[in-house]
Amino acid sequence: MMQWEFKYKKELITFTPKSQFSINNHLRLQAVSDGLGIAWVAHMSVADALNSGHLVELLPEYTMTYEPLYLYYPSRRGHSNVFKLIVDALRV
Repeated sequence: MMQWEFKYKKELITFTPKSQFSINNHLRLQAVSDGLGIAWVAHMSVADALNSGHLVELLPEYTMTYEPLYLYYPSRRGHSNVFKLIVDALRV
């Protein structure tokens, strides 16, 4: 089970939830949307649902901030089309 991390002022608070079930993939957002519980997820994963009011953020004063995501890849030519599509999507 993954620990949830919260930050209050400069204090790091960790919490290990005891749940009836656990989902570790894209179905997590669907379960939360269906009202099955709460989830600790990256803001970018739920930004649209938050902006539309479909979901609400709990404990915003305890929000963790992490370093931005980076993708390192070789600069050589000959990448597959799938790889190029992924890189282009991540640049947005």
